[in-house]
Amino acid sequence: MATHERKLLVRRPECRIERCSCGVYHVSTGAVTLRMTAEQLTGVFEALGEALAPAVQPADDGEPQVH
Repeated sequence: MATHERKLLVRRPECRIERCSCGVYHVSTGAVTLRMTAEQLTGVFEALGEALAPAVQPADDGEPQVH
């Protein structure tokens, strides 16, 4: 049976990210932990960037954004 050891990469009040010796990332927030490959984690990161971009960048026309 293989031994899995995790290395803490990031710890913040809202989340924790660890990398397992088997290559899987563990992303925890609250009581939820997601196990993802590097490819999956990259995809989630990119999707979050797209979702949050409108909140970070103001609309060019001066109108409030529709949610």
